[in-house]
Amino acid sequence: MTTTSYEVDKNENIRATNITTFELGSSKTHHVKVEKKIFLGKLLQVLPSVSELRQYVGVFLCGVTIWGTSWFLLKDAVLPDGALFHMVVVVIVGYIFGHTLERLTTINPVVGMTLTGALYRNFGPPNFLQNPAANLIDFHLRRIYPVIILTKGPLSWNWEHIKNNSVKVFSLATLPWIVECLSTAFFAHTLLEYPWYWGLHLGSILASVSPAIVVPTTLSLHAKGLGTKNQIALLVGNAGGLDTAFTEGLCGVINSAIFYPAPLVYRVVKAFLAIFVGIALGIFWGVLSDEVPDHSDIYAPTIRSLLIFAGGVLLTYAGGYLGWGGTSGVAIMVCATTAATRWARRDWPITANPVWEVYKLLWRIFEPMLFTLSGYFLDISQISVKELCLILGCICAALVLRLLTAFLVALANKLSVKESIFIAVTWIPKAIVEAVLVRVAMDSLWDDASSKDRRIAAQHSNIIVIAILITSSLGSVLTTVLGPILLSQESRVAPEDFYRTQTLSPPQSSNLVRRNDTTSSLQYSI
Repeated sequence: MTTTSYEVDKNENIRATNITTFELGSSKTHHVKVEKKIFLGKLLQVLPSVSELRQYVGVFLCGVTIWGTSWFLLKDAVLPDGALFHMVVVVIVGYIFGHTLERLTTINPVVGMTLTGALYRNFGPPNFLQNPAANLIDFHLRRIYPVIILTKGPLSWNWEHIKNNSVKVFSLATLPWIVECLSTAFFAHTLLEYPWYWGLHLGSILASVSPAIVVPTTLSLHAKGLGTKNQIALLVGNAGGLDTAFTEGLCGVINSAIFYPAPLVYRVVKAFLAIFVGIALGIFWGVLSDEVPDHSDIYAPTIRSLLIFAGGVLLTYAGGYLGWGGTSGVAIMVCATTAATRWARRDWPITANPVWEVYKLLWRIFEPMLFTLSGYFLDISQISVKELCLILGCICAALVLRLLTAFLVALANKLSVKESIFIAVTWIPKAIVEAVLVRVAMDSLWDDASSKDRRIAAQHSNIIVIAILITSSLGSVLTTVLGPILLSQESRVAPEDFYRTQTLSPPQSSNLVRRNDTTSSLQYSI
């Protein structure tokens, strides 16, 4: 009887042990499956979709056919050992690396493109820009970039927001710019021993902010309910765009006033008149682009796009030839603004008119050319360790003063402390204007320039590329990381939920929620 009871108890224990072991094994197996699904989900997010692959194949075939055709025109220059071949290769590699970096991180693709150009210059084949044809192509491309950039921006500005918040927008667009421009001139003179005119020239370039680096993130934040109370996304986009306009105008005026060979009185008078002449020309061409062709014409979007582009290119070359720098940039922006405002009175919305779609496509094509070829101007062999430290000190000191100014301006315009800090963070990146003007100092030098002036002009390019790489990376990352923290007061979404949609490596908190969401999205994709 006792033995029987013992055997019964032993069997029960064995069964209980087996059940427990089975449950543990089942849980472990389930956990492994979930981990595999999470990994597969992340992998699918990184890899291009079938639609994207087909797009890439189409673009590749277009490139191959153009390359094949170009051989009949340029012969050996486009062969693998030719300068133009290397020029095209670095642009393609920059495009691929930039967008791959964007997929894997929160860093804007322009950083990867610029870095590709810099690495190719310093560790790749000999300088292909020493080839006259390649150098000429890059020179003329930099007459086309501003037309696309300065037209695309104003076509999407929200003028209703600008009018209702004019003091806030214009103060943010101008005051930080003025502070950084003057402080850069001071630090360049003090640390780098530049003449004042060279410091002012450098400051007018580096003082420009690049809203395109952070606007996609601010729009995502806005979609999550972050920063909606004071319309932070609109404020950053509109004020940043006007900052670009301010830079184009004043930098062109400063460049012409310094380098154009003419009597001093003429240069001073021209500097004051350049902005007003640009405004007048822009209004005229903008009205013309609205009146011609008829608004109901089926070809109106195409003709208007070409008309604005052709007028912009003509003004760019004419302004450079006559020494009226700054006039063309202002004219192009005013033209686009005038035309978009008049089109909006009909049935073409400012934020989604067909001409803007054309320029968005053009920018997609020219963006990798601009940043990859601009990064190519960084020549580390011309920079000593001491000079690099002084350059970093000059950039960082002026940037700190700029951010402090932006913070104080935002506070003065009744934004909260957290919102003001966020505005200052979005005012970090430098990219588009700096990339366009990376070689302007060398191109503008006098024929009889001294060796010191030539050395400073060459150093300008190095400083600009270094500033692009540092500030664009820093601004892009900080905007993504700090946005959910600084703008979370009006949000109904937890900060970690925002990270989950923005990055492939979310914060370590809320692991269970993150895994469940990843698994769900994976199951949905499958």
